[in-house]
Amino acid sequence: MDDVQPKFLLIAEDEQIFSSCLDVEGVFVEALEDGELVTVEILGCLPSQRMRDYLSGSKRYRQRNPLGLEAIRMLDTAGNPLAEFWMGEIIDWRPSPLSRERVDLVARWGEDAPSSRARHVWERWRTARPDRINQWAGYVGTDREEWLTIVRHNSRWRTGHPDRPSGRTYDLDGTHVTDKAGFYVAIGEAINGPGGYFGCNLDALSDCLRGGFGAEAPFTLVWHHSHIARESLAFSFEGADVNATYFDVIRTIFEEHGVDIVLR
Repeated sequence: MDDVQPKFLLIAEDEQIFSSCLDVEGVFVEALEDGELVTVEILGCLPSQRMRDYLSGSKRYRQRNPLGLEAIRMLDTAGNPLAEFWMGEIIDWRPSPLSRERVDLVARWGEDAPSSRARHVWERWRTARPDRINQWAGYVGTDREEWLTIVRHNSRWRTGHPDRPSGRTYDLDGTHVTDKAGFYVAIGEAINGPGGYFGCNLDALSDCLRGGFGAEAPFTLVWHHSHIARESLAFSFEGADVNATYFDVIRTIFEEHGVDIVLR
């Protein structure tokens, strides 16, 4: 049983791994109100010695030696990190029927938990990472937004490498940029390849252009089929200059960071 590939890891505040776990019930939830917490069952956990000591200790011991549980990390089928979510205190535990060495836990959960309506999008990523651009194109609405959410979560393990030097040219395939999420997924793939991240909103896009996310400005961005985004992102929004559309603001941000945009 202990050779079974875990699906989740429990992570401490200091990045120590507390436990590998075989499954979680309740990781995908219905929409929550701000600050609302629910409980999640974490199944088949193989605890570290530190966690074993905590679980087997007295109430007084646990009060004096808090576990410091920080997050639950979702893995893909190859065992690579996919996403990490906030995890609250453990409120109950019991021996697992899966193995004498394992335990089942009940913990507080919520805040950034993924939506149950988008579970199929997460499973798509968990079983097969994107290996070519535009594999997200068939998703619409909230499913496309959830794809972008996964891209954002996963970027933690894709960043940290040196930026490619300035002066390069990147090609953005705008065929499917029919909404905001589509733009951010497309620019992420243009800069960092399938599943790549390069911002998830205007502020994040500006941050990425300052460096540390794969490309050093100034560079050239060739935006193919740009007329699709020009029409789809032609709405105004709060905070924008009068008569400026979302498409206009995107172009302005690029230009402010020295990016030469070629619209095709």
